[in-house]
Amino acid sequence: MRYEYPVYRPPSEWQSLIIQATIGCPHNKCAFCDMYKTQKFRFRSIEEIKQDVIMAKELETKILNKAESSGQSVSNIASKNGIPWLLNGCVKSVFLADSNSLIMDTDDLAELVAFIHTTFPGLERITSYARAKTLVEKTQVDLKKLHDAGLDRLHVGLETGDPELLKMIKKGASPDEQVKAGQKALKAGFELTEYVLLGLGGKRFWEQHAIGTANVLNQIGPTWVRVRTLMLRPKTILFFKMKRGEFLESSALDIVRETRLLLENMTCTTNFLSDHNSNYLPLNGHLPKDKSKMIKYIDETLETIRLVPDAEERIFPPDRVRSI
Repeated sequence: MRYEYPVYRPPSEWQSLIIQATIGCPHNKCAFCDMYKTQKFRFRSIEEIKQDVIMAKELETKILNKAESSGQSVSNIASKNGIPWLLNGCVKSVFLADSNSLIMDTDDLAELVAFIHTTFPGLERITSYARAKTLVEKTQVDLKKLHDAGLDRLHVGLETGDPELLKMIKKGASPDEQVKAGQKALKAGFELTEYVLLGLGGKRFWEQHAIGTANVLNQIGPTWVRVRTLMLRPKTILFFKMKRGEFLESSALDIVRETRLLLENMTCTTNFLSDHNSNYLPLNGHLPKDKSKMIKYIDETLETIRLVPDAEERIFPPDRVRSI
């Protein structure tokens, strides 16, 4: 396969075949983000992208033939050769990189998605990142066309629902636009993940961050809410704000309390996943059914820290390795 590195994908797409539909990020201004900084955004031609799909198909065929002739399983050969997208025996999922494939012309993207499904008939889903601003700008007809062509799932970086913080991080979308984007995606039939960045308000604005974010999520009702914890990356705008004392970074305890406030204010039906190694607590469940259970777990953790000497250091070790 050929890629223009670095290539990013959600952790949940680790077994997906990655196809770069575009290169880089068309926005590339978020104050917390250090991704795509070495790449200048550009579109790829539909024929160029199709060639990558064909190359993947040829590799799949080669592995299938080797498995048949050697008596080995496809998964075993894939594992030995570092090909995670064949660990299930054939291509089951595709992720369209880079940061916002939906910025492509709707007809071109629909053609690409249909071509991928034709090339890999055993495919179960195609997923892409998408910006809220792009979803707002697409018509409902456009989004339905993409879903009908076989684009199944979208990952959107909400980060926060607070208007002040959205401006501060230069997200390029207002809370109303985030809500409209999510609602349009769901109406078109997409499965929708909204990402929340815990700690984005720091010590000063954590409450408005949690409450504002819950308010936006309640209006959307996404399929999944996935939380990540802010890590201040060198050379990012937010990192320099922290160095100048303009941003006060949240502690582990701050993050846990913020998570509790977020959950407390969420009333939508969704799957809540704290499924990333940047996070402090493994809070995974379905809302509203598991809401009280997750809040109870947080409260028990906070009570343990209050009562047991050195519990905070043991539960949240300061040298714990976390990465985005």
